[in-house]
Amino acid sequence: MKRTIIIRDADASAPAATPGAPQTRSHKARAVLTVLCALIADGLQWVLPFLWPVWDGAMVIAILVLWGRRWEILVAVVPELIPGLELAPTWTIFAGYLVLGRRSGQPSAK
Repeated sequence: MKRTIIIRDADASAPAATPGAPQTRSHKARAVLTVLCALIADGLQWVLPFLWPVWDGAMVIAILVLWGRRWEILVAVVPELIPGLELAPTWTIFAGYLVLGRRSGQPSAK
């Protein structure tokens, strides 16, 4: 039986990015930051509803910075534009979708 030894010239402390590997610290930090931003945005829409365009704009920018361009952002923005539905926790639901969708191994749409 032939054995092959592969030597990598990479940092030993950095885990390899394989599909079945556990999430790294940066993925967890991004997930926590996304959920935190979503909870704050939805909470502020209840406290100061007349500033909803500011909260929604800030949330769209936060999602774009954290996750990159994704078509799913439109699915979260459309209910925010409908009067009455802007008080629903759509950002929190969307953040859960991003975090749980990423955890289950769905490819990101960058």
